[in-house]
Amino acid sequence: MPKTMTLSQVMKQLEEQGDEKVRQRYVRDGAGDNVFGVLLGKIRGLAEALGTNHALGLELWATGNHEARILACMLLAPEALTEKEARALLEPLSNPTLADELVGRVLVHAPIAEALQVRWMDGGKELPRRAGWRLLAGRIARGLAKDLDVRATLTRIEQELPAAPYRVKEGINFCLVWIGLHLPEYTAEAIAIGERLGRWDPRPIPKGCTSSYAPEWIAASLALRRGEKTAARKAMDAAAKAKPASARKKSAGKKPSAPKGAR
Repeated sequence: MPKTMTLSQVMKQLEEQGDEKVRQRYVRDGAGDNVFGVLLGKIRGLAEALGTNHALGLELWATGNHEARILACMLLAPEALTEKEARALLEPLSNPTLADELVGRVLVHAPIAEALQVRWMDGGKELPRRAGWRLLAGRIARGLAKDLDVRATLTRIEQELPAAPYRVKEGINFCLVWIGLHLPEYTAEAIAIGERLGRWDPRPIPKGCTSSYAPEWIAASLALRRGEKTAARKAMDAAAKAKPASARKKSAGKKPSAPKGAR
């Protein structure tokens, strides 16, 4: 049975679970100053205890606190949001992580998802444009974009990505990859477009993360579906075997972490 808590009780629990080092990392990543430093796993645990609670979710969002808003994304009822309310939640945001959480956990499931997608993809604001592309990707993955002109969308991706702001590039690229993964008849075309667009992301790829370069991201995800190891995974395993025995002993017993988000 879901646990009943007031807003003040939830905020107190979040604050008590905060960690200063985590808080500093979140601030560096653009979470703002209203942040406690609570790990995502602890927020998930609290969300599971509370269950869906739309009213509490809106109260948490209104605090402006980073963790409270992440928790809100796990409590809100997508079907209860109007288009006006959804826009009021997302459009003022400046943090792409929070925008992605709201899209992936709430808005993609909402009846007004397509209307938001069209509005935001055609708009001029950076994070809403990113959100529009990610909404389309989510709808494709769930089989909800049945009337989509996929070829026209791929053409638009190739035309818009090069000149788009960086955060919008990420959203467009995400949609390209999701088309390649969830619409098998367009996988080869998505890979070809990714090759033509090239490696637009200059950041180094952190250890354990997947490349954001669409052809590599698609290939790695498809290989994972087949239970195969990618070339990058094989290289990592080979490097681990080549470590001195003393180094291997230190890491013995540790489980390899699952691949993280694309970079």
